[in-house]
Amino acid sequence: MSIEEIINRIKIKKVYGVIPKNVVGITSNSREVLEDFIFVANVGYTVNGHDYIEKAIENGAVLVIASEDREYNYNKCAVVVVKEKEVNKLASMLAYAINDVNSLPSIVAVTGTNGKTSITTLIHDMLRLLNTTSSYLGTNGFCKNDDTPNYLGNTTPDVVTLHNKLGDLRKDNIKHFTFEASSHAMVLGRIYNIPIDIAVFSNLTYEHLDFHGDMNTYAYDKSLLFSTLGNNLLDAKFGVLNKDDEYYEIMAKTLYQQEITYSIKDNSADFFATDIEHKKVNNKLMTYFVLHSPKGEFDCTIPFIGDFMVSNILAALISVWLKGYKISDIVNLLSNLSPLYGRMEILGEDLPIDIISDFAHTPDGYAKLLEATREMRKGKRTLLLTGMGGGRDISKGPLIGEIISEADYVIITTDSPRDEDVEVLMAAIEKGLTHKSYEKVWFRGDAVKRIVEISKPGDFIILASKGREDYEILQQGKKVWHSDPIVCLEEANKKYKDLKGND
Repeated sequence: MSIEEIINRIKIKKVYGVIPKNVVGITSNSREVLEDFIFVANVGYTVNGHDYIEKAIENGAVLVIASEDREYNYNKCAVVVVKEKEVNKLASMLAYAINDVNSLPSIVAVTGTNGKTSITTLIHDMLRLLNTTSSYLGTNGFCKNDDTPNYLGNTTPDVVTLHNKLGDLRKDNIKHFTFEASSHAMVLGRIYNIPIDIAVFSNLTYEHLDFHGDMNTYAYDKSLLFSTLGNNLLDAKFGVLNKDDEYYEIMAKTLYQQEITYSIKDNSADFFATDIEHKKVNNKLMTYFVLHSPKGEFDCTIPFIGDFMVSNILAALISVWLKGYKISDIVNLLSNLSPLYGRMEILGEDLPIDIISDFAHTPDGYAKLLEATREMRKGKRTLLLTGMGGGRDISKGPLIGEIISEADYVIITTDSPRDEDVEVLMAAIEKGLTHKSYEKVWFRGDAVKRIVEISKPGDFIILASKGREDYEILQQGKKVWHSDPIVCLEEANKKYKDLKGND
């Protein structure tokens, strides 16, 4: 299908200039435009792509997709003006054609408040252990096979970037792709025309109400992922749903394709786990459980702790099974899975203190983090560091404060405050604390140093809300380096250099 034929599928539009017959690429970033490219002028929260149209043309754009009618008159570039809601739809059709993404064999999309990154990474790791090529995209970035993830900015990037990544995978002959589909992505049209084969739902908890308004709207926005699978049952697509979640029914109602359920509580689910047991073996934290599946029962061992991790494992295992792999082969590799980057990550095992870094940033995430570590923390003083992000929903702050009051001592700090008032951000969490054993530290790097400073041998430190993110975003979008694990280990190794290995 030609570029003009695709554009003509949009019935309400204005066209300035002559539509080019040939293009070689498409982007929504004017700095990435090359000769014979299409430039998509998106209107973002802080940047308006229409302000960069002339720059894109200077760089070689031959076609611009826009929503603001500014009476364009360019000699070497055509401009198509459509309604703002149609920009991503048209852009996705063009990107789909340019990248030929239909030839990519298998795509999994994972949605949910918590667990997206874990499930996405687990699917990728399982596939790599099964000796096939794989790629994933999400909060940690974009990764092919065993490469280091390349951070992209958003959990789910804009629709053009997502299609371009799929085009890259096709060229590299990558067989599998798994990505995190955020609720924002569904509402803002970032996954248009992505040929998803398997859609996974992890859970839905209090988050992003500044964007969605209320929990029911949030749930329905999440459920849009399952409607994208369509209603042609000959396509053999699947929805993998967590039956334990209270919003499961909403997801199920929008799913016309085959439904596969999983649970750690309900034995009516297609896949469910029983006899969950967490142990420390040879200084390694392990979880054992029995998997009940349509193909029989299996004893499973995973190198993670927390019932929620069993749930995440089930979601990932089902997704890989649906790709055609045997459950027995997947079960056999579970104990060899790699630690999850910034998720319940144990640091400095030779130190006389315990340190865990985790991405928990929602009330449910904190509750599960504290529950999973409760047995490990028994008889130890718990020191917890947390921060509230700027430009995010701070109404969850008091709930977080109440939950983390389980810790013996709390340090409240920042988590990329952006242009927000730091005191307001910290106060949101402070309001919910039920004890006075806490302090506030403005700069996160100083806060991490402080928590090590006040620690004593035998203490248990939890670094929450950031995981392995290696930056802080300050005013006017200024990004500065910071890493909780690196700073914490540097300080702890200095403080406890004479006590290492004597835990």
